This record gives sequence, structure tokens and C-alpha cells, in this order.
Amino acid sequence: MTRSARTARPSLRAPALVAALVWALVLAGPLPAAPADPAADGTGPEHAYAAEGRSVEGGASLAQAPLIEPGIHRDVLASGSAEVHDDGAVAYYRIAVEDGQRVHAAATLAAPPYPGGLPEDAEALALGLGFLTAAGDACQGGGAQTVGESTTGDGPLTTTAVSDVLGPDGCAGEELFLRVVRAGPRAAEVPLPVEIQVAIQPAGIGGGAPAVEEEIEDDGASPVSPADTAPIALGRSFAAATPLEPGSYVLELLPGETGLVSVDVQEGQRLRWRTEVTAVPEEEPGTLALRVFDAVRSPVSVGGGTWSLSSGDRVAGGGMAAPVDLGNRSAELPAVRSAWLPGVHTVQLQRLQRPADADPAGAGPVTLILTLEVEGEVAQDAAEGTVLQLGDTSAATAPRLALLIGGGLLTLMALLTGVAGVLVLRLRRP
Repeated sequence: MTRSARTARPSLRAPALVAALVWALVLAGPLPAAPADPAADGTGPEHAYAAEGRSVEGGASLAQAPLIEPGIHRDVLASGSAEVHDDGAVAYYRIAVEDGQRVHAAATLAAPPYPGGLPEDAEALALGLGFLTAAGDACQGGGAQTVGESTTGDGPLTTTAVSDVLGPDGCAGEELFLRVVRAGPRAAEVPLPVEIQVAIQPAGIGGGAPAVEEEIEDDGASPVSPADTAPIALGRSFAAATPLEPGSYVLELLPGETGLVSVDVQEGQRLRWRTEVTAVPEEEPGTLALRVFDAVRSPVSVGGGTWSLSSGDRVAGGGMAAPVDLGNRSAELPAVRSAWLPGVHTVQLQRLQRPADADPAGAGPVTLILTLEVEGEVAQDAAEGTVLQLGDTSAATAPRLALLIGGGLLTLMALLTGVAGVLVLRLRRP
């Protein structure tokens, strides 16, 4: 007697699992868009400045201004203007402030490098900042200051401003409005990302007298051999500046490249720096720029600036005009006054673009040794904490996080799709 064949029962687990996987794909959302053309969205090559920060969209008026907190934010300014003195895109942001407080604001804007090098008719780029009350009255604690190659729009521009104090002796109200203006014909039709940093200065910050009465003259840090001969990875924004300890490091810079590193300098200490070019193209290598900024991006005088890489002198150096001290805010000498805020200081190195008709042989990388020295001990009466309310100044929020999440979703969806495909094939087997 033959055993009767067992009737096959359809499995309920597999279809249910497939359905669950399909729902997971749906909930994960659409695939991230393909990377945009750098020329169309204002981003540049990997070695150019790349704005980061929490995404925000500025308002077209005071009434429409979004509330922003201390920290770094990223917006997009849609257009420039035909003339550098005319306004292009304008955006407003609202900041909650209490009596006795001031607001420190900074913005950094960069157009993509010129394709093929700097043209003879290079165009200007400008970036303006200002503070207003709810009534539309100006609330400036001083004039705005811009650092960068504004006349050619080569590399990042950083503009800083400080508000007047809020209260009976200054501006009225419980909030201030930051006005950010893009201007100039440089890439005027291309939307450009802008980094906006806001910090609050609490009431009653002490200070006293300046640390010095005369500027300290400094030729730069002492030469120190780097521990590693491999070039370090440079940050591409203030938010993502590479943190360094005092010492020597090897750097490589291409034409149009901007790299940022940071170092901690506290009250009683003074930053000194030195660069030594060790390898450079023989023909028209171009120009190098070094600038230093404090924790709110205000420029700090260190004897930097721009210099030609074609000159025979391959060593440059300088240092702060005074040890960092809150009392330096009252100094008459601008260089001493710039060294007042303790905390993270950012060193920005930029190799400017070469002229479009420059010898192609000079387009190779420049190798140099950067030495950072922090002189002195932290003052015994140094202020605790960051002095100002800085908020989140890291790059963890920003497009970089979105890219990481997008990449993770792509990987997850690929795995789920593969598993679903295997299960479907198993269901089709007799």
C-alpha cells in the first residue's frame, strides 16, 4: 500500500515577511537625489570651502524671520547683484536677547572656484551683516568687518558684527533681528550656501585693563619637526575645522584650496605660528594666505595675510600681539583688542587661484610644514567655560549628517531588497 502524498500547505510566514519588508522600504522614503551639479547649486570641489550647520531658511522680512539659537546654521542666498554696492538676496533671522546682553554674529560665504583659473575680469563678492530691533531701528555695536578676497570672490568671505547692548542704555525690546545681505556679480545667478554663527554675550562680563600697553612683535614659532610626514586632512569649514594640539604638521594645498584647523588658546596664552614651504612647483605657484579667527569668527591679528609662493623666502611666521585677556577689549591698539576671547581659535589656510593664463606646470600641490605654538600658562583668574553662549558649533548637524543618514538608508534598502528577492524565489519553488 502506497503512502498518499502529503498536500503542501502554503507558508504564511514568508508572504508576511515580504509584506513587512515592502512596508519598510516604503517607510524609508524615496531614494536620496543624485548629487547636484556644483555649478548649479553653489557647491565646489572637495578641496573648496563647504558650508555646514543646522538648516534654516531666513525670512524675507522682520515679521517672517525664523527664531535661531546660538550655534552654527546653514542657509542659501539665492542671488547676488549687478553692482557690489547693491543688495542681492536678503535674509532675516530672529534672536531672543535679555537686558544687558549683546549678540555676536558671523557669516561665511564662498562661491565655487573659477573653472580654469582666475580670469582677468574676476568679479566681486560681498557679504553684509547688521542688527535691527523689532521697530526696524539699527542696533549696531560697531561696524561690520569682512575678511577674504572680496574683489575677486576667490575663496570664503567671513563677515562679523556685534550688536549694541539690549536694555535702557542701548536697544529696546526682547529680541534682535540679524540681517544678512549677499551682493556683487560673482556667480550672481547661482544660489550660494552661507554659514551663519550666532553667540550671546552675557551681561556683566568683567575685563579690566589690557594685558599689554604695546604690541608684542613676533617673527613666529620655533621650527619643530613634524611627528608624521604624511599630510593631515584639513577641515573644509569652521564647523569642521581639524582640531590640533600645538606642534608641527605637514599640509598640501592645491590652487583654490581652503583648509581649516583649530587650536585651543586660553586667557594668559598667546598663539604663535610658522609656515615653511618644502615643495613647490617651479613655475607660477601662486599665492598663500593665512588668517586666524576666534571662537565667534572675529579676525585675530597674528601677522598673517597673503604672500607669494614664488619668492625665494619659504618661511613665514607671526603671533598674537598680546596674550588673550578679557581686558584687551578696552585696548586702543586694534591688534591687542583682537586678542580678547579665550577658547577655540581657527587657522584658515588658503592657496588662492592662479590666473587662467598661468603656466600649467604651477598647478601642482604645494607642501608646507605648519607649526602652531601656544605660549604661556592659563591665567589663574581665567574665566571658566566659553565666556560667550556659543551653542552647537560642531558639524554633526548639517549636510554631512544628512549624507550619512542617506547613505545608511541606501545600504538598508539594498539589504532589504536582496532579502525580499530571496524570499520571493523560495516561494516560487515547488
